[in-house]
Amino acid sequence: MGSKPNWTVDYWWLGLAYHKTGQYKKEKKLYKKAEQDFPNDSYIILRQAILALSEGDKKEASEYIDKDRSYLKEQSSSEANIANIIGNIHREAGIWDKAEEYYRQALSLEPKAFWPMHNLAYLLIDKDRNINEGMELVNKGLELNPENYNLLHTKGWGLYKQGKYKEALESLQKADSLKPIYIHDLFLHLEAAKKAVAFQKNN
Repeated sequence: MGSKPNWTVDYWWLGLAYHKTGQYKKEKKLYKKAEQDFPNDSYIILRQAILALSEGDKKEASEYIDKDRSYLKEQSSSEANIANIIGNIHREAGIWDKAEEYYRQALSLEPKAFWPMHNLAYLLIDKDRNINEGMELVNKGLELNPENYNLLHTKGWGLYKQGKYKEALESLQKADSLKPIYIHDLFLHLEAAKKAVAFQKNN
């Protein structure tokens, strides 16, 4: 209705909904309004970078990424965290090679950093890039965070990909019991594991 939202998350979620449904023109228009209400907001810049990459505009995407990098540096964000965020941008735009490159860069800077470790592991497993390496990373992460639902979810999905359906179901069920909010991918993976286990029992 032309009013200013209380925070940028309103723009962020609506923009994500437009993006997931391929409504890029509406998404771009939304971010122009968001720029007026919340200039130089990191979340909006991030979404703009993802949109530009998704539309194939590498020049514009690079400008947004550089802008976000500068903002993060001003906030004293580590180089590993910045690399991880840029990896996320490329992952959401479906550019797996660059996403993997940035996740590996982040992990080389901080070998025990949780998010780069998890994000790289999930990418390697989910996109069938290197499931075995992804599982090695997950198990390394679980040594440090044995009750982490993100890692348990990723491990369960990796086990499913390896055809270890019973073990996958156990890990996914544990992740589901520990999650603080609904996670649609986890729900889908859990359902897939349940069906696989049931099929094995009946055949």
